[in-house]
Amino acid sequence: MILSYKKLHGRGARRGLFSACALKRLAWVFLAGGLAISGGCATAPPTQEMSDARQALDAARQAEATRHAPDALEGAENLLSQAEDKLGAGAFTQAQRTALAAKEEATKARTMASAISAAKVVLGDAAAIDALSPEAQALLEQAEAAAKVDDDKNAVRLAGEAVQRAKQDINNAYLAKAKSMLDEAKTVQAISARQRAALDSAEAAYRNREGKKAYELSRNLLEELRAARPMPPESVPPQASPLTLSPPKHPVLSSYVVKGGDSLWKISGRADVYGNPRQWPLIYNANRKKIKNTNVIRPGQVFIIHRE
Repeated sequence: MILSYKKLHGRGARRGLFSACALKRLAWVFLAGGLAISGGCATAPPTQEMSDARQALDAARQAEATRHAPDALEGAENLLSQAEDKLGAGAFTQAQRTALAAKEEATKARTMASAISAAKVVLGDAAAIDALSPEAQALLEQAEAAAKVDDDKNAVRLAGEAVQRAKQDINNAYLAKAKSMLDEAKTVQAISARQRAALDSAEAAYRNREGKKAYELSRNLLEELRAARPMPPESVPPQASPLTLSPPKHPVLSSYVVKGGDSLWKISGRADVYGNPRQWPLIYNANRKKIKNTNVIRPGQVFIIHRE
């Protein structure tokens, strides 16, 4: 026989049998149609916490945590499953705590995956202009390895370091291109006051190591100067490469090791190479397998210098 809440309360109060927590449980029994409560004194299911955990898991999956942070994501999924089991058993307090832990783990997985995804975008930008360094690539690989074993602090830190290194690579590539074009632009004798000001601005950006700005300013200036006076193209397709140029009979060097700040134009102009910057296509033609972009050469590369 089911007793009314009033009778139970009256008897319990007189006999001292019902604590405040017990009374709350009984109240929920009657209000919820007899649903049993265990594992704490919670009087309502943790609906919000369960919803938050599910949303955190969805966000982690969208950030590609399945690929970049599988252990953390799996841990979050297991915790959410446990929370659902506890909720079904009426253990609301335990379900609430487990749902909060699932949300925390899912958030960690999303953070790691987002950091790695962002790093991949920047490294992709560097690779697109043939500027990606082995150091940046190694940092990204270390970040991915840390994320896969749920080491969130190191994963995020290493991904950030990979981004910074890749940005340096990109800036250095733009500076190298700008240097090549500035060297070429400075060989033009007939230059207007406005063009001189543009050249000064490009050189200032180069000195301040503002790679992209220096590149854009020098490129715009050089395009204008080339329109008035034919000069070596910024990038020479193989089929358009001059093949009829003849090198000096006795260049001093038979090979040249590229140094920082070098360009094909500058190397060709050296007295111990060809002594004429306009002979740079000879270096390009002799080293096509090493030179993918005539504006991007790397320190340490060894170029053949034809002697005959």
